[in-house]
Amino acid sequence: MPGPAPKLENRQRAHPGEARPVIVSMSARPRMSPEAPTALLAASAADWARLWASPLASTFVESDLPALRRLFQLRDERTRSFRAAGRARLVAGSKGQPRLSPLLGYIAQLDAEIRALEDRFGLTPRARMALGISLGEAHRSLAELNAKFLEEERE
Repeated sequence: MPGPAPKLENRQRAHPGEARPVIVSMSARPRMSPEAPTALLAASAADWARLWASPLASTFVESDLPALRRLFQLRDERTRSFRAAGRARLVAGSKGQPRLSPLLGYIAQLDAEIRALEDRFGLTPRARMALGISLGEAHRSLAELNAKFLEEERE
């Protein structure tokens, strides 16, 4: 039985270069905001609108929408649960003893899911850095940045 087929010399990505950052122009015209998830609190709906008005919105594609909607629904659920837990941090246990509200554990679960989605979409400074998204080039136009990268590539 023969071994594996020989590798082609002209194959793509034979030697991948270092990752390049995604530069998001601060002056880029924001996209139209997709419809927010239904039944959000006013604060959550305002956060949705702010996200889509930000320069970061230019990095999202249509296939990201379900996960982004889930993120905002989770954030909304967390806000609602936190409000309810704040009204009654201690509840009666099975034998009448005071114990912490089970909502606090639920909030911790929501926080973990929210944190994962926020990191996936670069919604925190550390996550943007890990994803290679730079928002700090506000004074340059996107054309200037593209010219800079092309010049560096030629060198």
